Amino acid sequence: MRAGTSLPLPAAIGTARSSALAQDRAVPWLFWLGAVLLGLALIARIDLHTAAATQAGMLLMLVGGLPHGGHDLLVAKRRWGMKGSALALFLAAYSAVAAAMALTWWIAPLLALLAFLGLAAWHFSEDWDVPQDGLLRSAAGLAPIAAAVLGQPRAVSALFAAMTDPPTARHAVALVTLVAPVALLVAAVAIATAWQTGSRRWAAAQGTALVLLATAPPTIAFPLYFALLHSRRHIVAIFDEFGTSAVGHGPPALLAAALAGIACAGWAAFSPGFVDLAHGIDPALAFQLFSVVAAPHLLFEAMGTRLRADMGDRGAHAA
Repeated sequence: MRAGTSLPLPAAIGTARSSALAQDRAVPWLFWLGAVLLGLALIARIDLHTAAATQAGMLLMLVGGLPHGGHDLLVAKRRWGMKGSALALFLAAYSAVAAAMALTWWIAPLLALLAFLGLAAWHFSEDWDVPQDGLLRSAAGLAPIAAAVLGQPRAVSALFAAMTDPPTARHAVALVTLVAPVALLVAAVAIATAWQTGSRRWAAAQGTALVLLATAPPTIAFPLYFALLHSRRHIVAIFDEFGTSAVGHGPPALLAAALAGIACAGWAAFSPGFVDLAHGIDPALAFQLFSVVAAPHLLFEAMGTRLRADMGDRGAHAA
């Protein structure tokens, strides 16, 4: 089934990206505040590579962005009706995928880094309704990474090297550089289409984010994009499906934050250098943690999308 096709899905299932993901509502004022402050800092030539700036970015990514994946438990229970042994199996499989990603960073860092970039592109592609082709939409999802690689190659190379090693970082940067023009071109078309179809705040925010990713250090520009744009889009989609009372201020929100806290604590035990009292959060390990929690989150989203598509097809044939 092509993405974006309208089908008579059961009410309990909802829609994968209802109302174009309510894109304009997915842009909070905090994003614009952060973008303005970051833009002013760049104009004033303030050094954004300092420890204070880096720590601010890491805190934003972990506190503002990481919990959005914790809502997968809510989705499993509310959308798919999982409980008892089925829910336990889901949690076990979810944890196993995360553990496999964590081990890959130790065993095969190049594979882990490429998987991280691929997963990120695929996951960010869900922010877009167009292009409808999955491969092209993944190219649009790669655009935030492509913008950072083209605009901040030294900073990105240093981050990748800290996550793996210098040769691996060079290979990864070279691969992203090779496909970056296509990714940015597809993203530009997606932004223009969003603007023309009325999602102008979303289009402007995405364009602003790409500019900031190309001009500011990835340790602060990416957290701004991830926590205040991408994650917000995900939360708005859940609002639309389950209602604000299910997510915004009740136990599900606290549970998502608690699960994110558990993930951070587990990662700190797995990687002792993750949090250091003298130096704060290690950016390389923070981005590795992002990949570890993103792997099961993305697979769960992909399986859910496929299942909704299959159920939609059956509903269409029955009609």
